[in-house]
Amino acid sequence: MEVPLQMCAAISIALASLDFPALSCSPTWTSTMPQVAVIHKRRISLTRGATLAGYEILARSVGLDPMRMVKEAGLPLELLANPDTLVSVDSVAKLLEESARRSNQEAFGLLLAEGRRLSNLGVLAAVVREEPTLRAALESLARYMCLQNGGLGLNLDNMGEFTLIRVKLQLRKPAHSRQGIEMGAAITLRTLRALARENFDPVSICFCHGRPSSLEVHNRVLGARIDFTHSFDAIVCRSRALDLPIESADPELGAALKRRLDQQLIEPGDKPRDRVRQIVRVLIPSGECSVERVAQQLGTHRRTLNRQLAYAGESVSTLIDDVRAEMAETYLVGGVLTLYQVGDLLGFASGAESRAGSADGTA
Repeated sequence: MEVPLQMCAAISIALASLDFPALSCSPTWTSTMPQVAVIHKRRISLTRGATLAGYEILARSVGLDPMRMVKEAGLPLELLANPDTLVSVDSVAKLLEESARRSNQEAFGLLLAEGRRLSNLGVLAAVVREEPTLRAALESLARYMCLQNGGLGLNLDNMGEFTLIRVKLQLRKPAHSRQGIEMGAAITLRTLRALARENFDPVSICFCHGRPSSLEVHNRVLGARIDFTHSFDAIVCRSRALDLPIESADPELGAALKRRLDQQLIEPGDKPRDRVRQIVRVLIPSGECSVERVAQQLGTHRRTLNRQLAYAGESVSTLIDDVRAEMAETYLVGGVLTLYQVGDLLGFASGAESRAGSADGTA
């Protein structure tokens, strides 16, 4: 198997920083990268590290090594300590599914949601607390959720007597994440109950996936009738239940907070360099990290983006190299992963795929 020269270089830099002997590149190794024919690429959804609050403790309690699980999912370890770290929703969904499989905990996502508090929503928690009713709080939750978790979608369908609070994960690859859906539904339900001071009981909770072997955790965490193998994922409640007023709400304060969040929806506050690094960290494991793809994710042109970075003496290409070297250093610590596993996490394909060419400019 041939190893791409760029992969060798990135890992060599990381090894050098760890005071290990650097890898020497054989003349037979190639720097060619896979050629990818792209017709349409869905925008990658990002979420904040706060989505996995409590993961480290839960993983250890069910016999998992949280550091290893996070690494193998292609996620940065810093997300366990920094709730504002932006990561791929697809990678988080992969982590939850694999954690459930390896621990034999079919309700892993629910267990993670069980320890969640309203405060984990950050400033969004303050907004929903100041809404006059549960319905208004849900509408704000649905509108601003993208600032907390860009992969979780909430929609309210008023069916007359009943209202469906639909839960959907915005995954780049078509797939149904049982753990992610159940966790999203549980967090939404717990938010409503916290605002209603536990005076909110849905009619039922519907999931598209099948029934687990045990409902013990589901009954404890959700505390409602659960229907599996349904045609949609949703919390079903009586419409009048959403008219329940939220005690001590201050609508004026809520309006001021929403103006602040509306501004964030229009103008992200991060510097171009920080936004590029966040996007690069998400794109690298997919093997599709190029200057063009980074610019596409940020909704701009590569030349415009490079001009913005030039003021700080940077470019998209140099930031890609820097982030890849940092990731390589993280993955190599402890010797948990093999060289080829690290290469895969850094977005390098196998030797057979590498010989396909590099016309797409993948970094």
